Amino acid sequence: MRYVVMTHVPPEEVLQRARDYYSEHTRLQVTAEGPDSIRFEGAIGVADIRVDREHGHTNVHAETDRVVGLDVTDITRRFLYTLEHV
Repeated sequence: MRYVVMTHVPPEEVLQRARDYYSEHTRLQVTAEGPDSIRFEGAIGVADIRVDREHGHTNVHAETDRVVGLDVTDITRRFLYTLEHV
């Protein structure tokens, strides 16, 4: 599944919040990290979070390898709801 949300939260803070959220709510491990992205993997699936800055707001792109169910997709949607949307 793919999701895009816009927020006023700075990109680096979005990535830190993702790291905090996934470590608190899942057993997913960070398997890749860059200045504008972070990847989590584990038994419930894979989540890629990527950020970019445009027109004064942050675009948060989230992609998972599963369809909706009690898995990484639900966790990712819940994380996106924690961000203040534009």
